[in-house]
Amino acid sequence: MGLLHREKNECEDCHTRFSSYEELVHHAHDAHKHHIIKCSDCGKLFLHEKDRLHHVKEERERKADIRRHKF
Repeated sequence: MGLLHREKNECEDCHTRFSSYEELVHHAHDAHKHHIIKCSDCGKLFLHEKDRLHHVKEERERKADIRRHKF
């Protein structure tokens, strides 16, 4: 992928757009046989490991914020 901006929820292979990321993930798996990565904590599905890692980091920070506000 070059300098072009990727449209939100757009398939990188066929450029079909989807109304949700979840629909895009299922499409990529079903239509293009992409390997899907699953979050071991919540079960959310991702197309790229970098996206899963970003999700894990955000969830960890969110949970830490909740713990801080309890005191």
